[in-house]
Amino acid sequence: MKNDIGNKILNILDVIADILILFTILTMVASFVIGPYIVFNSSFGNGISGKVSEFYIFFIGLVLPFKAQMRTLFIFEWVIYLSIFTLLAVSGKKTLQIIFKNKFSSIEPLSNNLTASISIFSITIIIVLVIDWFQYNIGIETGNLPPMNPAELLCIISHAPLSEEIGFRLSIIGLFSLFLLKVWRKGISFIEYLVAPIPTLEKKIKDIEEKRRIVRTIFLPLIFTSGIVFGLAHIMPSSVWDVGKATEATFAGIMLGVAYVYYNIGVAILIHWAFNYYSNAIYIFEKNIYNIGLSTSVDTIIILLGIILITKILIKYLIFKEGE
Repeated sequence: MKNDIGNKILNILDVIADILILFTILTMVASFVIGPYIVFNSSFGNGISGKVSEFYIFFIGLVLPFKAQMRTLFIFEWVIYLSIFTLLAVSGKKTLQIIFKNKFSSIEPLSNNLTASISIFSITIIIVLVIDWFQYNIGIETGNLPPMNPAELLCIISHAPLSEEIGFRLSIIGLFSLFLLKVWRKGISFIEYLVAPIPTLEKKIKDIEEKRRIVRTIFLPLIFTSGIVFGLAHIMPSSVWDVGKATEATFAGIMLGVAYVYYNIGVAILIHWAFNYYSNAIYIFEKNIYNIGLSTSVDTIIILLGIILITKILIKYLIFKEGE
């Protein structure tokens, strides 16, 4: 009886989640149009025309500064994000084309790399909001970015997903696990492994117990280390953030590490992109150029999706586990 009720609830939640994921995909596509408009076609974008700024690449604990023209770097990285978005849509156990063909009958969010990115992003948002609410109520400040030209802000926050996922996920988790596991002895391509650690290992390692041991002894410590370092990096002396940002960033970093290890670096980058670019591009456009009434809807949809997915997890692992 309990299982029947649980299945009915899950079916209803599946339908709602499918609709919310479709909406998120469509608004992500819209954000790809909105971002370049802000940077190249608005008065704010004209204000940074030709402006050169210093950016950073992080790699194995090293901070490598370089200078670039803001709008040129923005469009270069925009093309990379659009390429990642497209590749994720057609990769995983199912492609978006198959999902659309089946009329979104049970998307199975984690079966496609793009929908998995959206799912992990929405769940992470919920937990970060809970952390932020708790810290606010006990007087721990998170801080805010300083006021600046909106187009400049978008250029700056758009750079972080690439540089930080290379520096904190691919470097700390990917490279260190590569040497700890000595993957070359297993005949595994370095590049393939660094792009998708566990999916690549699964092609060579069939023993379930060995996989669990590798996750427990190598990946989990590196995921937590990466998350902690990522959190602390947000409150370095040169940072604009307050101490509360470290907690939020640490948890987000752990979730990004899980996404990288179990899926691939593209999924981790796109989740980070969703935090930095996706919602901010729409918000900046509506606040400074024209209010199309989308920003509030995006926030509501992402929060609702996260709540639904967390509820589904609780039903599956609490109600059904008890019935076994």
